[in-house]
Amino acid sequence: MSEVALELSEVSAGYGTARVLWEVTLGVGVGEVGCLLGRNGAGKTTLLKTVMGLLRPETGRVRALGRDITGWPGHRVHRSGMVWVPQDNGVFPGLTVQEHLALATGDDDVDAVVTRVAEWFPVLAERRYQEGQTLSGGERKMLGIAQALVTDPQLLLLDEPTEGVAPQVVEQLLGVLAGASDGRSVLLVEQNIDTALTLGGTAYVLEEGRVVAAGPLSELHDSGELQRRLTL
Repeated sequence: MSEVALELSEVSAGYGTARVLWEVTLGVGVGEVGCLLGRNGAGKTTLLKTVMGLLRPETGRVRALGRDITGWPGHRVHRSGMVWVPQDNGVFPGLTVQEHLALATGDDDVDAVVTRVAEWFPVLAERRYQEGQTLSGGERKMLGIAQALVTDPQLLLLDEPTEGVAPQVVEQLLGVLAGASDGRSVLLVEQNIDTALTLGGTAYVLEEGRVVAAGPLSELHDSGELQRRLTL
């Protein structure tokens, strides 16, 4: 890995006295898709919250896009060129699709933003006047990802983007994400091996808040390490 877009060095974090992450070290190269895998409760979302400034590390350092962002508040991290798409998509029930997109970009030319999004997810253009609460689960996933992509982030953090989505929607999401990751740095959080294999390059496997395996995703898969660590 030559240039690094995201680097965690011996990061520990948690909630109050309950530590969740234990000296986690990982890196995502510039233009690379890194994949963080683990079962439910492994600490994956806690790691993203720590990167995004929603949790302060107890130990260790976080560097992103050439800067030490350890301890930065969330709003400052967000303005630095990173966007997080949480597992619940961050969709507001009472806002329409186009209101979400306008909020994300701050662009008065909403038509242009909707046209751009239609290239990725045509259904969102069709639903532009519908409120978030009327969208299907898959459409909410699309909207969450679209809100992130229209800001042209340098580093995109995705928390299980295909979880709970119908297979045909998963295929569409993966196609968009594969195209969007071209030249963009991505940290993909997943527990589904097939999804990870579609998008990921370097993989880190988290168990009980610790990195227990790391390396090229294809090699970890071929060795059986992913199946052993992630299959119930």
